[in-house]
Amino acid sequence: MALLHLPRLLRRLSPQPFHAASAAAACRARSLSAMAPKLRLTYLDMKGFGEPIRLALAIGGLDFEDRRVSSEEIIAMRQRGELAFGQVPVLEIDGEAFLQSQALLRWAGRQAGLYPEELQLRCDAVEEALVDIRRGFIPQWYGVILGRDPITSEKLVPLSEEQKQEVQQKLNESVLPARFSYLEKQLKAAGGPYFCGERLTICDLSFYVLASGVLDGTYVDGVTPSVLDGCPLLKELIGRIAHHPRVKAWNDRAAQGSA
Repeated sequence: MALLHLPRLLRRLSPQPFHAASAAAACRARSLSAMAPKLRLTYLDMKGFGEPIRLALAIGGLDFEDRRVSSEEIIAMRQRGELAFGQVPVLEIDGEAFLQSQALLRWAGRQAGLYPEELQLRCDAVEEALVDIRRGFIPQWYGVILGRDPITSEKLVPLSEEQKQEVQQKLNESVLPARFSYLEKQLKAAGGPYFCGERLTICDLSFYVLASGVLDGTYVDGVTPSVLDGCPLLKELIGRIAHHPRVKAWNDRAAQGSA
């Protein structure tokens, strides 16, 4: 008779079925995802390198404190040892500080579903192309060759007025039209409507912040909107992102001074 009950006993002693364990794990994962981290992003009161991160968080529906500081406050933060790499933006995640704009943008993109693994190589290529463009803006931003001293913020290796004019001319007449034409070809090759095809990613946000600022003159002084004249697809992309519901809502709040 004992042998007749052996299968029932073995079933009671056997591990939980795989499907049940998977369901329990999924339930735990959902509970953890519901515990959103406390986020605080610190950057200057401008778009610059911080705005793509702000937009990624906003599109992803991630609540965050948008802390905007002055250049003087950044110097004070640096002197207090609060900036591991001497600069902003800084993203605090549950009180722990993380730095470097590209790293923060990728993190925000992953949280928001804007940096999927299968598109990362294409997305990163566009991001690197935008880094090349921004590097060319350093003489326009600071009037120097090397930007600012990482400790004192002193401008390094100033340009003469003649050199400044030459840099501005080269940017407007050759460098930027060529750089943007490369991006126009990439967008066309992807089949649109975004740089990675059908999917909006963080590189679209980075491009939008930079290029829309070039068109309205807020991103860099001395660069004319005509550098984008030969890029109709890029201009369409700027408008497409501007009309994204969450981007539009963010921009509307910013215009009202309450973003």
